[in-house]
Amino acid sequence: MDYMAQIIKGVLIGTANILPGISGGTLAISMGVYEQILHALTHVHREPKKSLTTLLPYIIGILGGIVGLSFSMEYLFAVWPLQTNLAFMGLIFGGLPGVFRRIVHPQKEDQSPGSLTALSAAFFLTLVITTALSLMKAEHGADASLEGSFLSWILLLLIGIMSAGTMVIPGISGSMILMMIGYYEPLLSYVNRTLFALLTADFPVFFSCTCTLFPFGIGLVAGFYLFALLMETLFARFARITYCGTLGLILASPIAILAGLPDSVFTLPALIAGILSFAAALLFVLWIGQE
Repeated sequence: MDYMAQIIKGVLIGTANILPGISGGTLAISMGVYEQILHALTHVHREPKKSLTTLLPYIIGILGGIVGLSFSMEYLFAVWPLQTNLAFMGLIFGGLPGVFRRIVHPQKEDQSPGSLTALSAAFFLTLVITTALSLMKAEHGADASLEGSFLSWILLLLIGIMSAGTMVIPGISGSMILMMIGYYEPLLSYVNRTLFALLTADFPVFFSCTCTLFPFGIGLVAGFYLFALLMETLFARFARITYCGTLGLILASPIAILAGLPDSVFTLPALIAGILSFAAALLFVLWIGQE
């Protein structure tokens, strides 16, 4: 029974990780399994059997949650792009109170610079960089390409490491950041193509998609381990200034998310439905935060 409960919790964490704006790390804390998972990740080389036994049900659940939601997300982006993107913006903005609380009320062991100048610099630096990248993305296309050069492999490796880090660090949505840099929909599409090829026994396509996603997967594995090791020292000691940088990412998200949408999607019915979706998602995340 405990094993099944752990799998269910893993499904919820996996679902949170694929939804922009919702932090899987925060959800793991709320369910009381964050420290257990973090300990298993950091001790996998010392206690491999015990750590893997602990992680296995959560891994099964997380993969199940991601697979179960990935097809739905691709459909929503294709059929209702404006409404879906505005709903994600509501999810993102719903996390603002939690970020503000961590900035205004830092923990005693936090050694972040207390000056307003340093905190503001972290905020504006991420705000300006994210906005600039978003405008560049809009100018050259809505989404990045996963295929092509050796540089693409290096980028996917780094993005995998970054994605794993955002899953480990509570309060930061990895999917949100992937969306902002233009890799969310391409990765989602490739995951779906890989799964569909596997289900239909189309092994040439499965092999091709797996090779493309391989550096991202390696980055995820490496990132989980590295960020689990760094979590206690980096985020516990400098959480305040880190969250100031996160605030810049969040407030730049409207430009990042909406910049690549074509003008044809901005119709009055779509805007009304999108605003309602934004409000519903915002209230949902605020309610989850209170819980």
